[in-house]
Amino acid sequence: MSLAGGDWVGNGGNVISCGNSLRLLDYYEAEEQRRIPLELGPAHMSFQQKVYYVLHRLEDVNPTRAKMYKKWFRTFDEETQWFFVGKFLPIRDSGVVIIPEECEIKQVAIQRPKALIMPGDQRYVIDLRLFEKLSEDHKAGLVLHELIYREAIETGIVSSPGVRYFNQVISSYLMKTFDNRMMLDLVRTAGLKHVDYHGFAVGLEAAQFDENGNIKTATVWGGNLHGQNISGKYVNFYPSGKIESFLYTSADEYTFNINGQIFPIGYAGPLSRMILLKFHENGMLMSGSIKNKTPFLLNGKTVLLSNLNGAVTFWPNGQLHTGTIESSEYTGPLVLSQEGSQIVKP
Repeated sequence: MSLAGGDWVGNGGNVISCGNSLRLLDYYEAEEQRRIPLELGPAHMSFQQKVYYVLHRLEDVNPTRAKMYKKWFRTFDEETQWFFVGKFLPIRDSGVVIIPEECEIKQVAIQRPKALIMPGDQRYVIDLRLFEKLSEDHKAGLVLHELIYREAIETGIVSSPGVRYFNQVISSYLMKTFDNRMMLDLVRTAGLKHVDYHGFAVGLEAAQFDENGNIKTATVWGGNLHGQNISGKYVNFYPSGKIESFLYTSADEYTFNINGQIFPIGYAGPLSRMILLKFHENGMLMSGSIKNKTPFLLNGKTVLLSNLNGAVTFWPNGQLHTGTIESSEYTGPLVLSQEGSQIVKP
């Protein structure tokens, strides 16, 4: 009996067999060719514990992806067909791999794309005979490979070099010093399509980058700004990774804490028109539109605040900068100094 993709391009973990030695191809490349120092936890751990060890570490810098992989790992066994009779037909998805002449590459697993999982099929098919010969580290590595590849095939990746490299790095000591920017570079190198970036899950398919490789603009998939969901917004970032601005419509309403005052942001107008909401690099609101005259405490007195030229603006310290006010002392447009002590009438 032979198992194969036949009419589809599949992927599974490959192992390299050299005499009595059997190693996951991902980790062979890491140790022998790229000198990436692997670290999957203490030797006494089972492969299941080692998978969680790696994913817990990944969660520090890429929580969205780590949680997704953990969810998939919880159902991994029930989605796996373990076989010990027959063999795989070769699937050439490995790219360029150089191995010693006395060694050979063997297929240990294949993963079916979701669209080709028919009733009675399992997502993963694993050769139990080869799997049992792997060390606990390399068993864990195979599982991690399949979790990464599950994400990859959902985004159209049909070969494994990027998957193997991603697996090598997240399974290594290198992760102990990883930050947001390093994770971004790794994800882009592997060809994956989303990353956590300074507290926000962002998609990379329509992202733009500055000359230093930092994200300039990207769609936010998940994350809160001042406690408010901005999923789906196409966001501009400062080079520091802080949010600079994004567009909103009359369907959106936000509230911000301005030096202890709860301040509403919204727009009363056609849904087709988009308004820019801007922030200082320290995270404080810079400018936005308000729908109605809003009570606002200004220099110890409550005034009614409304837009000036379509918006109200604030200084980085939260002090009101420009707007239109109504009070017993003055009604009209104004500009405030950053200290708030001087009112300059336009």
